[in-house]
Amino acid sequence: MACIAVGIIREMKDEAVFSEYRAVAADAIAKHGGTILIPPSPPTVLDGEDAPAAVVILEFPDKESAEAWRNDPELASVHDQRNAGVHMDILAVGP
Repeated sequence: MACIAVGIIREMKDEAVFSEYRAVAADAIAKHGGTILIPPSPPTVLDGEDAPAAVVILEFPDKESAEAWRNDPELASVHDQRNAGVHMDILAVGP
């Protein structure tokens, strides 16, 4: 069973920087076997009141691969670029 990573974008800090990040994100994610299932998209609230600016869904082979992507020192500048562009929480669920 795959590990799903859910990125919850709370706030756009710099659209130009985030656009630059999006140009390299897929390759960085693929380095650890991941894919982008749903690119950053505004959600539709089905229940509740609080909607983030956007949600992104990633898939990795397992949680170790997701953690390796996030902790890869070669990708530190890519993660820094994402964090400069948006305030995002990323949660991994699954084995």
